Amino acid sequence: MFIWIGANVDQRLKLINGAFDGGWPRAVADALFPLTEWNLHGREYWRAFGFVLAWPLFVWNVFTEEPMRWWLAISVAQTCVLIPGLIYFWGKGAYCGWICSCGALAETLGDTQRHKMLHGPRWNRWNLAGQWILLVTLVLLVLRMASWFLPWDNPAHAIFSGMLSGKSISGATLPFPLSYLNYKWFVDLLLAGIVGTGFYFHFSGRVWCRFACPLAALMHVYARFSRFRILPEKKKCISCNVCTSVCHQGIDVMNFANKGVPMADPQCVRCSACVHSCPTGVLAFGRIDPRSGAVTAVDRLAASPVRMREEASG
Repeated sequence: MFIWIGANVDQRLKLINGAFDGGWPRAVADALFPLTEWNLHGREYWRAFGFVLAWPLFVWNVFTEEPMRWWLAISVAQTCVLIPGLIYFWGKGAYCGWICSCGALAETLGDTQRHKMLHGPRWNRWNLAGQWILLVTLVLLVLRMASWFLPWDNPAHAIFSGMLSGKSISGATLPFPLSYLNYKWFVDLLLAGIVGTGFYFHFSGRVWCRFACPLAALMHVYARFSRFRILPEKKKCISCNVCTSVCHQGIDVMNFANKGVPMADPQCVRCSACVHSCPTGVLAFGRIDPRSGAVTAVDRLAASPVRMREEASG
């Protein structure tokens, strides 16, 4: 134990004797998980969150003091190429429901509370909160990139440090309330960590996803170009409102079903609750032509038990 505490980083890596201790694996590790003195493992392995949580949901691999080229490339590929591609074919839920660990937690801990989600025009206005957080992350990104190319004591770095973590350029904590009214404490800890999970049992599991997630706000833009839709069969709708009541994104699904219009709400995370719960099999996942609006495909894998029985008996 005493040898471990007194060892430098190279000695610690040899003691661990892991795959990243030499050769090309070490070069990969150096690019993704920098060496550090403060972590007993010798590297910043926490950055592996970035493989699942894309920017701007997970900002810490991008907002570094020195550019980390591999993480920047990974972040650009995730946020600007992979996620838009997934959304184009399968909707926002391709990331929120299939990949995102925050979404997975919401679908487990908060799933039985989905009926508590707040609905109506007044609450829909709060959906814009995520757009404001996205704007803050974009401002931080511009300041961070500017600080990479300017002297250390430049104003961009000073403003960035205060907005991100409530610290001055020297590392000293700013006075209250600036010490807490920053991204690290207000968004990353309070909204995402405390409100986003603590309110699962009061306002459904998707409180953070619906109202405050900056990546969800960005995906709303991508969703406007998506082919994915929830397709209603209007003649089957009995206006029971079950589909709306189980939507923990607060979408008025029945409004689309009554009109027979493919549901294009960007809040949809493709959780399938409305499709699965509909007692008459009104809804199905499918795709449209974004230009004409014509239905081009209905998913072969049915999510509606009613439709499954109909297909089996027919």
